[in-house]
Amino acid sequence: MTATGSISASQLMAIRPFRLLWSNSFLFTLVQSTQRFAFVWLALGLGARSDASGLILFVMGIPALLISLPVGVLSDHFNRRVILITSQIGALVVAAGTAALVTLDIITIPLAVACSFASGIFIALGSPVRTAIVPTLVPREQLVGAIATSTIGNNIALIVGPATAGPMIKAWGIQGAFWFQAGLYALGLLALLPLELPPSHNTERKRLRSEILGGIIFIRDSRAVRSFFVLLGCSVIFMMSPWIVLGPQLAKEEVGASGSQTTLLFALLGVGQLVTSMGIMRWNHVIRQKGLWFMCGLCWGSSVQMLLGQSFSIPSMALFLFMWGLGGGFYMNLNQTLIQNNTPPDVMGRVMAIQSLLMSGLAPAGALLVGVIARRIDSVPLTFSACGALMLASTLYFLLFHRHLRPMA
Repeated sequence: MTATGSISASQLMAIRPFRLLWSNSFLFTLVQSTQRFAFVWLALGLGARSDASGLILFVMGIPALLISLPVGVLSDHFNRRVILITSQIGALVVAAGTAALVTLDIITIPLAVACSFASGIFIALGSPVRTAIVPTLVPREQLVGAIATSTIGNNIALIVGPATAGPMIKAWGIQGAFWFQAGLYALGLLALLPLELPPSHNTERKRLRSEILGGIIFIRDSRAVRSFFVLLGCSVIFMMSPWIVLGPQLAKEEVGASGSQTTLLFALLGVGQLVTSMGIMRWNHVIRQKGLWFMCGLCWGSSVQMLLGQSFSIPSMALFLFMWGLGGGFYMNLNQTLIQNNTPPDVMGRVMAIQSLLMSGLAPAGALLVGVIARRIDSVPLTFSACGALMLASTLYFLLFHRHLRPMA
C-alpha cells in the first residue's frame, strides 16, 4: 500500500516501453559510473597528473559541445529508437577497442585521449534522446515518479558499478573495468532492440539553425527556466567538474585509498542518492515548491563539498561522500523534473539536448580548467573545497534574488 498521491514503481514498470528504456538507462549508467573513473585511474597509472586527467575528460565532452544541439533537433523529428541503437552500437565498439588496447599494453596518454573522444561522440548522441523520451512513455501525473524510478536505477548503478569494478581492477587490472563496460553496452543493446516508441510530436520541418534556436529561444523567453539553466550551469562547473577530475586523486593521494577502495568509496555517493530518491518517490506529493527544494539540496551539497575536500582518512571521506549523495538525490531527481514539467513536448528534445550539453559538455570543459588550477596551486583539497564555496555563494544568490525559482513545480 502506498501513501496517498505516491507512485508505485511496479505500476511504472508495467509499462513495457518504460521498462525497456529503464533497463537500457540503468546499464548505461553502470558504464558511466566506471568510465570516467577508469580513464582518470588509467591516466594516473600512466604517470599523468590532474591537468592530463582533466584533458582526457575534456575531450570526452567535446562531442557534446559540437553535436548535442543538432541531436536535439533530430530527437524532435526523427526515429529516436534508431538514434539510440546507433549510439549504443558505437559506444560498444569504442569500449571494446579501448579494453583491447589496455589488455595488449599498448595504451598511451594520446591513445587514451582518442578513446575518450570517440566514447564522447556516442554518449552525446544518446544521452539527450534518453531523457527526452521519458515524458512520452508515461502519463504526465506520473512523470515525477518515472524520473524518481529512473534516478533510483541510476543510484543503484552508481553503487553496483564501482563495487563491481573495484574487484575487477584488483583481480585483472584496469583493463577489467573497460571489458566490463563493453559487456554492459552489449546488454543495453539487447534492451533497446524490442523498444517501440510513439511518433514525434513535431512533424514540421525547418532549417537546422532555426530548429536549434527554437530550444534556445524557449529557454531565453521563460524567466524561470532561464534562471534555472544558469544555476544548473554553475552546479556543473563548481560541483560536477571538480568531482570527476579531482575525486579519484583525492582518494588516492590524500586519504591513501587503493583502486578497489576508491570504487567502494564512490559507491557511497550512490547510496546517499538512493536514500533521497526513494524518499522523493514516496513523498513526492508533499514536495510543492520543487525549485526551493532543488536550491536547498544545492546548499547542502556545496557545504558538504567543502568538508569533503578536506577529508583526512578513508572513514571521513566515506561519511562525507554519503552526506554529499543525500543532497545529490534532490539534484538528480528535481533538475529533470523541473525542466520536463516546464517544457512543451514539441521542443522537449532540443531543451533536453541543451541540458545534456551542460552536463556532458560543460562538465569536462570545467574539469580541464579545474585540473589546471589544481596543478598550478599544487593543492587538490584546496581547489575542491574552494569550488564548493563558490557553488554555495552562487546558490545563495539565486535563493535570495531569484525568488521566481522557488515555486517552480
